[in-house]
This record gives sequence, structure tokens and C-alpha cells, in this order.
Amino acid sequence: MSADEDGKKPGLRERKREQLRATVERAALDLMLEQGYDAVTVEMICEAAVVSRRTFFNYFGSKETVVLGRAPEGPSPEDQQAFVHGTHGTILADLARMLLKTLQERPHDVDPARWRDRLALIRATPELAMTLADTIAAKDADLLHLVGRRIRARYAAEGVAEAPGRATDLQITRQAEVIVALWWGMARYTMQTIVQHPETDTEELIESLLDTLTLIQEAEL
Repeated sequence: MSADEDGKKPGLRERKREQLRATVERAALDLMLEQGYDAVTVEMICEAAVVSRRTFFNYFGSKETVVLGRAPEGPSPEDQQAFVHGTHGTILADLARMLLKTLQERPHDVDPARWRDRLALIRATPELAMTLADTIAAKDADLLHLVGRRIRARYAAEGVAEAPGRATDLQITRQAEVIVALWWGMARYTMQTIVQHPETDTEELIESLLDTLTLIQEAEL
């Protein structure tokens, strides 16, 4: 368990809260893996974890939250800088790879076994997969800003920013919106595919989609 901002270990009360949260999560995940997400009720989780409904809702708010956990964090500052100043791949390919890395990274406060079980349930449950996609999509403003930084950096490197016909803020905004929209189209398709075919390798699927986009761009499809 991580220390607080002052470098001190969490107090006894906080440790007990985290232990109870972990107990409820483990009970819920075990039930869902055994019986399926839809078949498990909050009452069943409470009985297995020996907690009241009131305690359950104080900690999680919904059955869905037990599986999805806290909202995914965005890319690290280092990954964002690498994306903004990337020069090797296309902007869409670099965006896809950065966000895929973010989605696959386990939060520091979640143990590996629970993380694997969460991913298994999300893959097996279309409702959870789409909810996760929608939760991430709610951060569109952050993505648009990040993509806009990449576009500006590329234009600046090419001298376009100083040219008489330089890209306007509106043009850059529209370009960023198109790129982010393309990413979300790929992300939703990826979510749907891994739900229908759990054995699918996510990275290979993303690379296949990027290859398809390249063929379209080169007028070979």
C-alpha cells in the first residue's frame, strides 16, 4: 500500500478501509467469474463478503464499479511528452499505442490477480466493456488538447507556423477532432471484437487496424 503525500504510512483506520474494500472486491469478482456478471446481485456480494448493503454502497456505489474500479488514469507526463514530440510514426498510430499502453497498465494499488480478473470480466461482459469505453471517452477534452499540441509541434518543426498560409487555430482544432474521432472508432471496434472473441490479442488487433488505415490512405483499398 502506498504512503500518503507526507511520506507517512496510512493509519489503522485507513488500512481497515482498504482491507474491507479488497475483501468485497475479491468476493464480488469470485462470484462473477463463477456465475457470470449478470447473475450476481449486490445482495449476493454482501452475503459473501459479510457486509451490509449500506457498507457496500458507501464503498462502491454500484456493482459495476466493483469491476471497473476507479476511472483509468491518463497517460503519464513522460508518455505525453514522447507523443507530442514523436517523429517515428503517424499521429494516429502513436496515439493508439500510447492509449493502449495506458489501458493495459495496472494501477499501483491493485494486485495482479484482481487486475487479471477484472480484465477477464470486462472482456466477457459487453455492458462493462462499453461502459469502460464511455468512461474513457469522457476525457475527450484532454485528448484533443494533447493531439493539438502534437500537431502544433509538427507544424512548428516544419516551419508551417511562420508561413504566410499557416494553420489557424480552427484548422488545428478540426484536425485534432478528426484524429480523436478516428481513435474512438478504433477503440470501440476493438472493445466489441475482444468481447466477441476473448482470445484476440489487443495489440495485434490495433496494429491490424492501423495497417488497414494505411492501405486506405495509399488508395490500395
